[in-house]
Amino acid sequence: MKWKKLFRIKNLAILFVLFALAFTVWYFQLSNRHKAIVKTTLLHSFGIIDNDWEIEESTYAWKLESPELLVDNIYQSMDGPQAVLNLNMNPNSEKVQWITGFKAEVLREGTSEHNNDLLCHTNIDYYDAVHYKNLKLPKRINTVYPRLGTLSNGINELNFPDGFGFPVASDDAFIIASRTLNHNIENAFFKVKHHIELKTAPANANLKPLVPKGLVLMLPYDLENPYKSKKNDPNLCSPIDLKNHSGPGEDGVSLSAHWKLPEGETRYEFDITYQLNLNENTTIHAMAAHLHPGAQKFELFDITLNETVYSFECENYADKIGLKNVPNYSSVEGIELFSDHQYKLILDTYNPGTGFRDMMAVLFIYLYDKELEQVLIEHDLTGLSVTN
Repeated sequence: MKWKKLFRIKNLAILFVLFALAFTVWYFQLSNRHKAIVKTTLLHSFGIIDNDWEIEESTYAWKLESPELLVDNIYQSMDGPQAVLNLNMNPNSEKVQWITGFKAEVLREGTSEHNNDLLCHTNIDYYDAVHYKNLKLPKRINTVYPRLGTLSNGINELNFPDGFGFPVASDDAFIIASRTLNHNIENAFFKVKHHIELKTAPANANLKPLVPKGLVLMLPYDLENPYKSKKNDPNLCSPIDLKNHSGPGEDGVSLSAHWKLPEGETRYEFDITYQLNLNENTTIHAMAAHLHPGAQKFELFDITLNETVYSFECENYADKIGLKNVPNYSSVEGIELFSDHQYKLILDTYNPGTGFRDMMAVLFIYLYDKELEQVLIEHDLTGLSVTN
């Protein structure tokens, strides 16, 4: 019996070693992004680092603290470790709640101030099937990409103007995904946490509803050899990851929303009239741009009038990689958009050529939602009387 037991232990040891070798070979063949996913999953699963979200709800805010994330490498945009939370807001209520702004900060362990260098992005998505069903607008389900917004390197806060908000339906469900960035710190080995705040107001705050739309600058690429260098063809980009950041344009041809940034100065233009899909004139009351380092200027341009609607002048760090500041827009008065006009995004970039750079360009705009305002009144979802 003793020999049989030793034999079983020996076999188990051999199997463990073989598994460890196979796992090691597999792991080191992964991309940097997928290594971060595996590593973070293991660290959280075995409780080696803090794996819990902390959630605090108060009258005027939801405050979220992410699990710990280990920064142990150079992580380009979209590559770093991330934490994801499914958050149910406004449960068991017949009335809406309002989101009036949101903020994301990354705190390195032992510090108490936001480190802009370590914020890749915080995405706030909502389930449109729940959202629009409970807002009594089921016809909108699957008609727009359900993202409330993105905060990223250079822009970590957006507040809607006074009198406006995003309505949170009864039992609304959100997905909060916050990713870490590290362009500059060599030999890094430290932990961070993401602190996220959703600013709120009660149903009877008498706000006007905003509807978010993400306008994505997308580029064509060689469909037969997508990852082949396109240095000599300014009309085609070199995409980064077609699995996650590509989709059909207006004519159905696949385009990329994440690409390698060529050396020097480059201007990109893309017609987003079909993404706006305006049925009537409306007004923009807030805007926030998601960009990567190297972005210089980002414009929403009215093709019909041949004039700029709004321009974002970006500030890059001079002594390291990163966006120091990406301005946002918030206005009670707003900017008018016309349903019979054509619009495009224009992006100016600069890559000094000192190494790999990538780019994405998304403009989140928040439009006054006249139709939804009427529905909220009709179904008494704000707690205000119709006469108000």
